[in-house]
Amino acid sequence: MRYQVLDSDGKLQTFLKLVEEVRKHWINDDAKCVGDEAPPWFRGQGDSSWGLIPKIYRSEFFTTADEKELRHEFQSAAIQIIGPTAPKNKWDWYFLMQHYGVPTRLLDWTINPLVALFFALEHHLEKGLTCDFAVWILDPWWLNKSQFRGLEGPMLPDWQEAEKFLPDLEDAFAGTRVRHRLPMAIEPPHVDARLSSQGARFVVFGATKDLARTSLARGVRAGRKIKDVRLCRIDIPSRAAAGLIQKLDQLGINRAVLFPDLGGLV
Repeated sequence: MRYQVLDSDGKLQTFLKLVEEVRKHWINDDAKCVGDEAPPWFRGQGDSSWGLIPKIYRSEFFTTADEKELRHEFQSAAIQIIGPTAPKNKWDWYFLMQHYGVPTRLLDWTINPLVALFFALEHHLEKGLTCDFAVWILDPWWLNKSQFRGLEGPMLPDWQEAEKFLPDLEDAFAGTRVRHRLPMAIEPPHVDARLSSQGARFVVFGATKDLARTSLARGVRAGRKIKDVRLCRIDIPSRAAAGLIQKLDQLGINRAVLFPDLGGLV
């Protein structure tokens, strides 16, 4: 895993330059169209020391969380509010749960590095943290292909591989468990306006709780060292937070744009 550290000046141009360096290293030079370029995903975090752990696996908050009960209660309560626009399948419901704060095995990413930087800054300032904050960068093609030979790109919810991660509710209550260990990248349908505005993508977790601590992230595959680990982190000094979030607001990266609903008004 490679770590980049932003200069103490905290300039937005420096951040974007580091992002571009990673892109050039990972990009598919043989791509004939934009869809073949295999662009990286980004995730902002308010503390650079945090791992890559979905909410339901953060033991300090959700030690007793029962995922199947959470899924059932959310769907039962939300259906009367959403009405005819209700999600059509289990994955649509699961993505919607994640975006409204219900603990799941999904970890949020985005295709936009400035959006990731905004969320890192927002959480950092909200909590009054004095540590460095961070933006993680992931190649989702690398993550999935490392686990399934011939799998090109992020999974889609109706793919066979995705079935290993989310049993039907009836099967979950009958005792069926998640059937895959390592996290994998999955691309959601835009079942909510927030998903579209934020360029949302997800990594769905199996039994493994922290992507940053997996053997793949440490550069080991099948007991052998690998050179090209496509997961890295840009650390940014706390002192840069106020200036950067002001700059992002000037560029139109703010809550009003990223939350095109009542959530964007607060």
